[in-house]
Amino acid sequence: MTAREYLKQAVLMDATIGRKIDRLGDLDAQLTRSTAVLSMTPGAGHNDRLFEERMARFLALREEINRDIDRLVDLKEEIHRVIDALPEEKYRYVLEEHYLNRISFGQIADVLGYHPRSVKKIEERAIRLLKIPSEGTKGHRKA
Repeated sequence: MTAREYLKQAVLMDATIGRKIDRLGDLDAQLTRSTAVLSMTPGAGHNDRLFEERMARFLALREEINRDIDRLVDLKEEIHRVIDALPEEKYRYVLEEHYLNRISFGQIADVLGYHPRSVKKIEERAIRLLKIPSEGTKGHRKA
């Protein structure tokens, strides 16, 4: 795994969690509709099963999201430690802003008063210096 791939794991995991949260919202809406139908339908055996299936999917997805969030928090802590080991503050700043806070090189350049190409060169130097954990270390994961 390259250093860039390592850093991008957090962005990818964050996006995956966002999609799952959207799905959770959809399931919640289905459950709300099912509850309204059940309250108005006498002897709704089929609807009861449908509601139970949706509720089970909802709860399973919520647990999955919680596990993903725990892994994301661990991964971001690990990435922070790796970035914090870099020798210069500008390296740390550019990598944290770009890979953890999803800020573009152009926006980082505006804050620093640099040209975007200069920020990209800082990122390239920082990437070369980055010491990513080997795959056998605690917390290291593949995206």
